[in-house]
Amino acid sequence: MSDLSPSVEQQLQLAAKVFKYSLEAIFVTDLTGQIQIVNQSFERITGYSAREAVGQNPRILKSGKHPIEYYQGIWGSLAKNGQWQGEFINKRKSGELYYQRTTIATIKDKDDQPISYCAIFSDVTKVKEAERKLISDLKLARQLQKSVLSKPLKNQYIDIVGAYLPSAELAGDMYAWYQIDDHKYGVILFDIMGHGVASSLVSMSILSLLRGVITSSRKPEKLFAELNQHIRLLYQQNGMDQSYFFTAIYVLIDVKERVIEYSSAGHPPGFLIMEDGEVQDLDVGCPPIGLLPELIIETGRISLKGRTQLFLYTDGLMDSFGKETSRNIDNLKKLVVGLRGLDSTQLLERVLLQTNSNDGHFDDDVTMVAITIN
Repeated sequence: MSDLSPSVEQQLQLAAKVFKYSLEAIFVTDLTGQIQIVNQSFERITGYSAREAVGQNPRILKSGKHPIEYYQGIWGSLAKNGQWQGEFINKRKSGELYYQRTTIATIKDKDDQPISYCAIFSDVTKVKEAERKLISDLKLARQLQKSVLSKPLKNQYIDIVGAYLPSAELAGDMYAWYQIDDHKYGVILFDIMGHGVASSLVSMSILSLLRGVITSSRKPEKLFAELNQHIRLLYQQNGMDQSYFFTAIYVLIDVKERVIEYSSAGHPPGFLIMEDGEVQDLDVGCPPIGLLPELIIETGRISLKGRTQLFLYTDGLMDSFGKETSRNIDNLKKLVVGLRGLDSTQLLERVLLQTNSNDGHFDDDVTMVAITIN
């Protein structure tokens, strides 16, 4: 007759069933590392039967892909914390390598003394392969996204350069510029709500329209109206629950008449710096594009005095100064005005150098455009 109460016996039976039928592999070793017991999932994942594994050291799974320091770290963690979690590249009985996500715990007696070790692991090879493919695809997508950005444009009248620094593999920030005729240029910079793949796809959709819209519509109000219609139809036609909106700033530059027309759709104000040091904020416009069915769009018009510089940017750059938006804009403006003697490329380089204190990485997507009009 058993000395155990029915409830204890039931718990032990349940524990035995969990051990046997668990989808995760489980094995227990003594303090020397000799395997004492394994479950069915251990046999399935490793290819070793219980008879072959019991009495062996887990080294039978060793792939040779980890240095001895890796295993020393595991033993150190078990001695200090009583547990370890991490990943191995291990080897099945067949010689095939696989990725193993593992938790090892020290089992102690009633006096809190170690008596054995229990390891629980799962085969995550397919997950790792999917992660590698995703990373590869994201890198390719990032290269594609960068490849469609406008290339630097420089002639005797104008010098336009951009900088694109996504905080992740892909970004929703983009810029583009087009020469409309022999003396007019259209420049746009926009920032899609959110980050990652979805916002980058939306930005590519917008970019695909820009050349035709800018070279035909020209005027800021017509451009923004058409983009607003496009972004709203994009989501209505596809039956999506979530709609995206974006901020943008567009500048139409006439180097012959020495004038710009612009509009800002909820975007941080660009800075226009005249040769005499006069600075004007490009802050006239409308709400973000896609936010409302119809936009009431205001435009600004400014005559240029001598050599003039334009600086456009997304809020990721502004936020690098701190949390207070108005102060950040003022600080960025002072920095840019202080660098106005530089050419467009040098201006972007110096702004990046003086705003980035995090080893070349910003917390948000950062995009900038510098324009020098001679």
